Amino acid sequence: MMNLFRLKVIKAVLINILLLFSLPMAHAEFIKNTSKRPDNSTLYWSLEFPAHSESHGLLLIAQGSGCLPAIKNKTVQQVKKIAPKFAVLLVEKYGVTHADGPNDQFKDCSQAYVTNHTVEQRTRDVVQIVEELKGADWWNGKLVFFGGSEGGDVVARLAPKLNPDAAVVFSSGLGQSFAEVLKPLVPPHVATEVDAKLAYARTNPESVEVWGGNSMRWWADVVDRVPVNDLLDSHVPVLLIQGTEDKSSPVSSGRAARDAYTSAGRCELTYWEYPGYDHYMTDTDGVNHRREVFERVAGWIENTLLNGAPRCISGVKKIESN
Repeated sequence: MMNLFRLKVIKAVLINILLLFSLPMAHAEFIKNTSKRPDNSTLYWSLEFPAHSESHGLLLIAQGSGCLPAIKNKTVQQVKKIAPKFAVLLVEKYGVTHADGPNDQFKDCSQAYVTNHTVEQRTRDVVQIVEELKGADWWNGKLVFFGGSEGGDVVARLAPKLNPDAAVVFSSGLGQSFAEVLKPLVPPHVATEVDAKLAYARTNPESVEVWGGNSMRWWADVVDRVPVNDLLDSHVPVLLIQGTEDKSSPVSSGRAARDAYTSAGRCELTYWEYPGYDHYMTDTDGVNHRREVFERVAGWIENTLLNGAPRCISGVKKIESN
């Protein structure tokens, strides 16, 4: 009788273990790390691993504007669910530490951030960390990028450098330069000075004078650059997500990126346009749809990792759009 009882207990424990491992993959806490840039400044970054011991891919999440640490960005918690079996990589911007907590992420930033933060610097930082991680025994070689707003520009620049298996660009436009789209996005009294300020940035690309929340050095880096051209320098499968009511990255820019792929006869771009949605996927009634959009993104990633860019599959001739 005692042996039978013990067998039942052992069986129950084994069943519980099997149930535990059959649950959807969860992530552990972020592990904070630092590296040294070539200029000897400290580069802060972090990794979060899925709760299983098998080898897995790497998901880079490139956050948008501002000096709030990515590790404290609540949107990251939603984004990481698009690839639940992947380790998550966050790379902080120049002058941002894991411990920072600005009251206003566009004004309460360190001088190091103001002086050195650019999209190109972010790109170099990510390349450095990914190169450092290559060869890790937990990494199976799969690499996926997700970039929102400014982070979409980072992803575009990274694509031809690191050749990921898939890239998602969220509310970033990418088909037009800032010089082309900026005036309609700012208040009228600011629009009147746009041309002069951008001209100043072009001729003073190292200036740390701040305008519009960023240094002239930052503006000089982005003013005339059309990010879709960076994407077209790669053959990475790309998902571009755009809301028609986006007041930060206008739908005209997203459509221009779509059209650039069409004009080039390229098949790697999938374009989703959401009527009535803004920069954050909130509709005109104030209802946010980011969760549903991200769930759809998860399906796109899974399919793309298995089959490649959806439009490049034989028989598919149109850019997918809503």
